[in-house]
This record gives sequence, C-alpha cells and structure tokens, in this order.
Amino acid sequence: MFIQNLIVLILIFCLPSISTATAVDGIVLSHNGPVSDVRVMAYHSAMDMIKGQAAVIARQTKKPGEYHFDLPAGKYFFTARDSKNQLYAYHGRNPIEIHGPRQWLPLFALPARPARCKAGFQGLGGQVIYKGKVLRQGSVSVYNTGDVPYRGMGVLTNTIGHDGRFWFNLEPGQYMLFARQRHDSSTMGPLKRGDLFCFSAASPITIKPAADCQVDLYCYPRDDIDSFLNAKALDPRAGHERQRRRDSLEATTVTIPGHQVKGRDFAIIAGRITNLANLPVGGLFISAYSADDQRLFEMYIVRFKSKYMTRSNNQGLFRLELPAGSYYLVARQHMGEAPVSGEYYGLYEGDSNHSIKVKGGEFLTGIQLKVSHIMP
Repeated sequence: MFIQNLIVLILIFCLPSISTATAVDGIVLSHNGPVSDVRVMAYHSAMDMIKGQAAVIARQTKKPGEYHFDLPAGKYFFTARDSKNQLYAYHGRNPIEIHGPRQWLPLFALPARPARCKAGFQGLGGQVIYKGKVLRQGSVSVYNTGDVPYRGMGVLTNTIGHDGRFWFNLEPGQYMLFARQRHDSSTMGPLKRGDLFCFSAASPITIKPAADCQVDLYCYPRDDIDSFLNAKALDPRAGHERQRRRDSLEATTVTIPGHQVKGRDFAIIAGRITNLANLPVGGLFISAYSADDQRLFEMYIVRFKSKYMTRSNNQGLFRLELPAGSYYLVARQHMGEAPVSGEYYGLYEGDSNHSIKVKGGEFLTGIQLKVSHIMP
C-alpha cells in the first residue's frame, strides 16, 4: 500500500512538469550540410554558458545533425560543438524564450578557432568572414560578459574595414565579441532575414596587460538556410521545411532597450550626412547626447555610448527617435573611443550652442550634418 501511494504521489508531481515541457527540435548545419556527432547544449544563463556548467544536453536523433530537447518554459542560451572541436554554433537570438508545445531551432556551425594572443599593443583585433570571404562592411561590437543579452552598441562598436578587419583598444578583462551586417545599412534594431550575424568560438576573450589578441568571427545569414548551404551541400529539410518554419523561432522579435521608442513624448528627426563637397556619406554612426544638463559641448562625451543612435544609409540619410529635450548630434565612423586621425567626424551646428531641441510628437526633417576627415 505504501509503495502504491508513493507511485501515485510521484505521478502527481511529475506529470505536470512533463505536460508543460516544450519539445525543441532542430538541426546543426555547416556549409556542407548536417553535422554528425554533435553536442547541443542549452544554458539557463550567460554565466553558465561562459563557465561551461549546468548545461542541458540535447538527445541526438537517428538522422545526422538532428537533436531533441524537452525543456521547461524559460529563456536559454543555445550552443553546439562537434566531437572534434572543429565547429562551434551560437544562436544569434540567444537567450531564446522557449514556450508552447513545440519549437524548431536550426543552429549554424562554423570554424572554432581560438584567440591568438601575443605581447604587443594592448587590445583586440581580427577579421570577419562569411563563406571564406572577408566582409567589407558591417559593425563589430564588444561587450562585457555581464552585458547580457549582448545586443546594441556594447562597450565599444567599430565598423568593419574594407579589408574585413577591426581593432579595439581595451582594458584588461573578459569580453564577448559579435559582428552584424544589415543589408539596409542600419545599425540598430533586430536583424532581418538574410542579415549576417557573426560570432567567435573564442568568446569570452581574455585581454591581459600588454597583450595583442586576434580572433576570427564567422557569419551566418538569419533565417536563410538556402544562402548558408554550399551549392553541393546535402539539404536535410525535404518536405518538412514549410511546417518547421511555422513552428520555428523565425517570427521571434528582439527588442533593444532604449532604441525602439514610440508615443507622444518622443520626436523623430531625419536628415542627411554629407562631406565638405556636399556628397552623401553612408555608414556613419549618428549619436544624440543630452544637452539639458550640459550647456556647452565637450569632446570627452563622444567617448561614451549614447542609447539614442542610428546609422546613415548609402545615401547618407538617417532617422532617429528621441525623447523631448535638447541634444548634441555627432556623426562619426567609430564609437566608444576618442576621434582618431583620418576618421570622418561632424557636430550638428544648428544653433549657437551646437544643439537641437525637440518636442514630443515633432517630426523634424532636413537636418544637415557636415563631416570631414580629422587632421593628424
């Protein structure tokens, strides 16, 4: 009798947890198709992921690269590694909210190269690569390990050079590193289908005093398996793709705090960035710094990250949403550090104080920002 009652109690307490679990199915893909013998992990927190602890391990199915979880509702960081430690996957929507009866989650496995550090000028550099070729545009952001969920401008953000390379002057510490390339040339907001998300298996990267560290960031296109796979790759989706896409996280949206601002208390300003020859300049960061508490503009403020930022498109056009108030508008190529020689830089000169004042509900157009190269 005692054993029977014990079994009943176990069923009472266990069945609800089973019934509320979400079935998470997916596949791990390289450019050549499904990755065999792969370990897929779900972590409850970024710190667990960084330390490699408390991971929930997926069950591998009979088909190469496919996996299955039964996970309680919540947010998780998803990663994967192959058995030879040559490939690594990090999902660009991490942390992903798991809920409902079923979700489908593809993971894109890319080369797992370690950081290469040597004595030299202290900082972090490297290159950004997609399908064997360097990216010639986009942005790279570095984050403190506690800056979860690793979105927005981070501690520092720089543009990718024409040679696919980047560099950050950094204090000693541990950093997460990600790159993004948006096809519409914007710098904020969720990535859209086909935009590139880039990561490194070396993250977090430890920067020591007087150490020059180099890493490679590898990219995959959001929600675009067809573009990711090589022409001769084995496509595992067959006739299940349509239903899987409906069940997937493709429709998940990501909110970046401080960027998507709406309502009567906010204004919209729009304008164009041009050089001294009145030619449009694309790819520049436009930052708005509050002038309400600082009556005179001082150069040191451009070292700091503003939560109100955007980026000019190929025609030099930009659009920015701001709460009511006064602002200094700064346009430049790099973020999070002092302006450097040769960099495009400009300050809005709309009034004697070089600031602009906006009211809630306003829509100001025709804002002109002139930029020029900083002299040595």
